[in-house]
Amino acid sequence: MKSATVPIICGAALVAMSTAATCHWWSVRQFAAAVHAGLPVISRTPPVGPAVGPALPKAAAPRLLAQGPKTLEPAPTTDATQKKFYETLIAKMEGLQNQNRDLLNQVAETNRDMMNLNFRVDTFSDSFRPMPVSEDRPDTSSEDGPGVLPPRAEPVFLPSDQ
Repeated sequence: MKSATVPIICGAALVAMSTAATCHWWSVRQFAAAVHAGLPVISRTPPVGPAVGPALPKAAAPRLLAQGPKTLEPAPTTDATQKKFYETLIAKMEGLQNQNRDLLNQVAETNRDMMNLNFRVDTFSDSFRPMPVSEDRPDTSSEDGPGVLPPRAEPVFLPSDQ
């Protein structure tokens, strides 16, 4: 006879996880509705750290919700040094973009020149001397000697399961 404890434990864990997921979904849904409605959102966890001001009393929370949406403050203006910095940065970036475009054009021209380059040998010229070719030249193949690279290692075959 099989024991029923494992299915019971799995079922209880599934119910607990489903409940937690549903609670989380519901709280996120309420938070999103509050944000879209323009209500100020108050955190349930108290702020931590020395830079945070005094905490609001519990009685202040309903009062803040009843006040309604706050008016947005105007965006802070950028000072002249930041504006100058960004303008010089943009100017340098445009200069780099132009320099990059010029270099790409030069590479394209060089590629076109290389594609049109033809090597021609004038065999009737007095300065043309063919390479000496003889049958008793030394063998330069690297098959029997080590060559430049060390010899290739022999493959190792692993034992099969058969």
